[in-house]
Amino acid sequence: MAQEPHAQTLRLIHISDLHFGAQSDGALDALREALRALDPALVVATGDLTQRGQPEQLRAARDFLDSIQVPWLATPGNHDIPVLPWRRLIDPLRDYRRYISPHTEPRVDGDLLRLAFLDSTDPSAWRAGRIGDEQANAAAGYLSGAGAAQIRVVATHHPFDELSEDGREGMRGARRALEILCADGLVDLLLCGHLHQTRIGILRNEGLRCVVGCVAATPTSPRCETSGESFVCVDLGEDAITLSPWRRTPDTERFRRVSGRHFCRQRDNHWREIEPDLDDDEEA
Repeated sequence: MAQEPHAQTLRLIHISDLHFGAQSDGALDALREALRALDPALVVATGDLTQRGQPEQLRAARDFLDSIQVPWLATPGNHDIPVLPWRRLIDPLRDYRRYISPHTEPRVDGDLLRLAFLDSTDPSAWRAGRIGDEQANAAAGYLSGAGAAQIRVVATHHPFDELSEDGREGMRGARRALEILCADGLVDLLLCGHLHQTRIGILRNEGLRCVVGCVAATPTSPRCETSGESFVCVDLGEDAITLSPWRRTPDTERFRRVSGRHFCRQRDNHWREIEPDLDDDEEA
């Protein structure tokens, strides 16, 4: 993202788990309408753009993202690499790079934002992810160069949960990567997906800074949370973050905003949540 004249606020849209190839009726049109109406500076897509990583699904995802007429960037999810094990082990991101983007870990620099994507896909696993020290250190080095007015953001598909005992869930290297990003990168906000659930709050990890975490659900897949399909509107200000989920339920055609969550930076560089607003049900 090119440098722009200084602005007091910056709007991002965080979407995840579009799952082209298995989508709810009407969801794409409703999502496109909402994204255009909200007019963000950037759409951040945190993986699982497709259901099976097939070329036709990847092409459809790219066509949709281009159709919203808003700048966008993405990183792959576990569903965006081939299902067949031998395909995953031999250039698993070939089709993603061909049809979506040659860059799986893009970077963004703007007046109020410094953003690093991290590719958390693991070709040796189907669901679980991984982040290596080299990836985390590279992202932290980039974030550490942010100016005083910039919010430091990391976007990845898998949340920063440690790998489960059976190796099927979580992300290998999550704890170490979070230590690096917090201590060396001074990250402020983590954007993730994968869970098909909205989770917003302060991540209080022992010995680490308190940072803001946002897991976006899915705005288009029928495997959505019980409250409906959703995405998250992210408004950034100097030392301030507002995260507002937008939801579409079976009885509504359009996405509607639900209560925003507000966070501010403290003098010790920790983040804390402040009083939420009460402006529910705004329609795109």
